[in-house]
Amino acid sequence: MNIVDQMQEPIPKYVLEEVARGLDHRDDYGWIPWAWAVLSGAGDVPVQVDEEIAEYPGHLVTIVGLGHLFDLFQDILSGGAADLEPDVELVGEIRPQITTIEIARYCERQGIYDRQDPETGSGLFREAVVARSAELRHRLLEILGGGRLFTSLHLAGQRVLDAERADVGTSDSLILTEDLVDAHLNVTVNEDFSVDKQRTFAWLEGDLDLG
Repeated sequence: MNIVDQMQEPIPKYVLEEVARGLDHRDDYGWIPWAWAVLSGAGDVPVQVDEEIAEYPGHLVTIVGLGHLFDLFQDILSGGAADLEPDVELVGEIRPQITTIEIARYCERQGIYDRQDPETGSGLFREAVVARSAELRHRLLEILGGGRLFTSLHLAGQRVLDAERADVGTSDSLILTEDLVDAHLNVTVNEDFSVDKQRTFAWLEGDLDLG
């Protein structure tokens, strides 16, 4: 069953494209709506993102947090240095951006502060995304388990199975389904388990601190 098929465009395409501009792995952002659908199925987020509601700033932080989680996974898996701070600039006056006041209120509610002095909207946004990304990693582990979460991220990053691909904006992203993840679970987790894979799995399950 395709989780994303249960809804009509859970995250507006132009929001995804705006988020993807700041991602290291911007061509593979199809994992983000898949993960959003997983969270939605668990009741953590709404089915669809609505820019007009008061909760939108938190939803945008969640979307970017998922993208940052995806970036970190791919960086570690490739053996490279992981960029611990996202380079996504979405503080502004026009949607899909959120205003400095909106991110400040969100961070105040969450107890998040900018480590730079003086605080800036951009700095608060980065701190919020980093904190939310860590929360999302723990929550998706609870929902999916380590093996399925690892497999979903690995498949999306590898962009395999031409028949399962679909155009999303300018990207060629893999359409993930529950059946696809389960079909590749054993091979992905148990075969060709390189040092980089082991390190990535350890980080994903919270056993490796990137500093």
